Formats: sequence, structure tokens, C-alpha cells
Amino acid sequence: MTDRDTPQPLDTHDRARCAVVARRMDAAQVLGLLGLACTGVMLLCMAAGAWRNEDLVFALATALLGMVERYFALRLRLDAGLFADLASGRIADLAALDTGLAAIGVRASAPTHPPRPLDARIAGGRRLWRWHLAVVLVQAAMTLLAVVSS
Repeated sequence: MTDRDTPQPLDTHDRARCAVVARRMDAAQVLGLLGLACTGVMLLCMAAGAWRNEDLVFALATALLGMVERYFALRLRLDAGLFADLASGRIADLAALDTGLAAIGVRASAPTHPPRPLDARIAGGRRLWRWHLAVVLVQAAMTLLAVVSS
């Protein structure tokens, strides 16, 4: 094991970055509520037979996107908790995080894969947040189109 492979504890700057990322990911819960609302409106209107055939396409697509949105919301919730644990010191370093993730089968075992750098993890969280936002915005647009056109 080289010095580069030795787990380095996170410093206060890194912990602060983790705390900010965790809060941003927590804020995505508002987007999740909007996505759930769009899915709910479309499913209720489908059940009530309120849509014409053209609007059913929007309703079905919104419902299917609802499953994608829920997956992104779940991932954001998990990642937010992990970043919060890194920020608070409950998880000591990135190698310990990877060991925990490997234990539940989410990541390959630590000896064969070195820990991902914090910057890469933050970039991945940002990307996940943007994908979640995009899915919710598409859901909202389709819901609006279906409601306005009916």
C-alpha cells in the first residue's frame, strides 16, 4: 500500500463541502414533491377518464417518469445522508465510506478499487441533482400540457 492509497481523513474544508452538498441534495425533496404531485394528478385523471386519447400519452409518460423520478429521489436521499455523515465525521474518510458501500453491494470491494476522490463524488451528486430536476421539469410540462389541452 502506497502513501497515495492510504486513507486520508477529511479536513474541515472537505467536511464543509460535504455538508453543503448534503443540504443541496436535501433541498431536492421539494422537487420530489412536485414530481409526485404531477404523477398523482395524471393518475387520478386517468382513473376518472378525464383525458382524451391524445392526453393519455402525456398521462402515461408522466406516470412512467414518476418511477424514474422516485429512483432519483431515493438516490439523492441516500447520497445526502452519506455526505451528511462524512461532514459530521460519522464516516471517517472516503475509504470507510467505500467499505460500507461494498458491504451492501453498491460498490466493488475496496482492495480492488481505490476510493473515488471527493471532487468526483461531489460532481456525481451535482449530476444526479440535475437529472432529477430535468425529469421533474418534463413531468410538470407534460402535466401542464395535458391539463391545458383538455
